Amino acid sequence: MNNNYLWVEKYRPNNFNDISSQAHVIESLKTALITKNIPHLIFFGPSGCGKTSTIHALAKEIFGIDNYKDRIVELNASDERGINIIREKIKNYAKQSVKHVEGIPPWKIIILDEADTMTPDSQFALRRIIEQYSKITRFCIICNYHTKIIEPIISRCSLFRFKIIDNHDIIDKLKYICNCEKLEYLDETLERIVKISRGDLRKAINLLQKCYTTNKKQINNDLLDEISGIIPKELFENLMSSVINKDPNIDSIINNIYIQGYSIINQIILFHDYIIESNIPSNKKALILCKLLEIDQNLINGSDEYIQYMNFIYYIMNII
Repeated sequence: MNNNYLWVEKYRPNNFNDISSQAHVIESLKTALITKNIPHLIFFGPSGCGKTSTIHALAKEIFGIDNYKDRIVELNASDERGINIIREKIKNYAKQSVKHVEGIPPWKIIILDEADTMTPDSQFALRRIIEQYSKITRFCIICNYHTKIIEPIISRCSLFRFKIIDNHDIIDKLKYICNCEKLEYLDETLERIVKISRGDLRKAINLLQKCYTTNKKQINNDLLDEISGIIPKELFENLMSSVINKDPNIDSIINNIYIQGYSIINQIILFHDYIIESNIPSNKKALILCKLLEIDQNLINGSDEYIQYMNFIYYIMNII
């Protein structure tokens, strides 16, 4: 394989046997390999847990490696979210007939990724299209939160919940990639990648490739810390000490960390572990962790990182 490939694509599963940690989903979908028929699907779950890889693997199993690309259309619903796009572009894809090939089902699959970003009006327009062209088109709707999909679409689809990838499965995949790429590694470094990735296999593989790009011989903790954007231990301890002691210069400390490019998104796990292991009373720990959860959600929804930094730090200082 070409070494210029992104590793998440280079090592993307080609069949069900390569899918990690989603045995309950795979067992249900294997029926489709026997019947050569599938319902409309909704795959939901956290990022990097194999939703897109699973529908591609299913398409390869049903249509065959040589034909599957002609039978799938993949759209990112966050870009195709307007009602006119649904009525025109997606409808045109959905009503196109497919070439008859012996032994292959007479329908195609439209994959709508990030469908939970679609407007309600767009989803209502999509509902009719799903129903109208079901004989020649099956939809696979992929999202993080199925609660943001309207009920009329949910009732027309089979739901499959994807869970975060188990740590040992991520480590096994990273070891496999390291062996294929002839990259030396330490077990503790791979375990640290897993911790940073928080169950996101795509993030773990991308982080591993960044390390490889920087040093093609060996990855280690120092290299990982530099690439991952995790605050160095001394700097983080200084920050938390200033917070606990209610340092009046906390603004400049936060500003300095932010200017150095340490994203708060990458520090969520550090804050979590520090609070859990601290001597802060349990009732206050619970409140701080709830606030951390709120901050994490705000960041996912696109809130300003600097404001969230300030929000969280001053909340801790106020509550302890």
